[in-house]
Amino acid sequence: MCGRYENAADDAELTAEFEKHIGELNIAYDIDEVLSDLKAESLRTENIAPTNLVKIIRFDKKDNLFKLELKKWGIKSQVFDPSRVAKGKDPMIEKDIFNSKIETILKKGSKWKKIFDENRCIFPMTAFYEWTGEKGSKIPQRISLQRTPIFFAGGVIKQGIDKKDSASIITCEPNIFMKSIHTRMPVLMKTKTAGEFLRGQTDLAGELSIPLSDEIKMKAEKAKI
Repeated sequence: MCGRYENAADDAELTAEFEKHIGELNIAYDIDEVLSDLKAESLRTENIAPTNLVKIIRFDKKDNLFKLELKKWGIKSQVFDPSRVAKGKDPMIEKDIFNSKIETILKKGSKWKKIFDENRCIFPMTAFYEWTGEKGSKIPQRISLQRTPIFFAGGVIKQGIDKKDSASIITCEPNIFMKSIHTRMPVLMKTKTAGEFLRGQTDLAGELSIPLSDEIKMKAEKAKI
């Protein structure tokens, strides 16, 4: 899964990264106006958590533009919790879906398939976090890609029951590096592949939603969060 991540890249760095590998990136918000509404000095750049306002990039087919936008991380949904049935409680609970399994998305008849087809996005990252060790004494690990300071995680955008367009990170099986850390990992991509994931047809996007190649070196270090 992916429950925390870091995006230390500012808008200028993201724009430069996109222009180098893909093309123009349109910034679709006024950051000063956003921060004024949030009564904050800046958006969170490390230890970013579900429900935070985060930067995502999507491809606008109508305008033929890649757009950098702000969305809430976590799609407010009603989900069935079978553990509540035995306790005599209402099994339907509200939950922010911040991770979406690619296996569920691509499953035949899945309601998420249409969302994946029409509303894919990518999350810019400079690292993500996982916790290792025994319960009660887990240690946060900051995981990054060597020689790739900016990378991206695949995602989807959907309107939640709170009527907000929100985003969820797509996860997949772990690669060799991640197997010793967690049973899942975000669908990670370098910039050029991320552009193909956004702009390509659904079948291509599905084919790209796989564990990061073991040839791309990853690094884990104790996080200071």
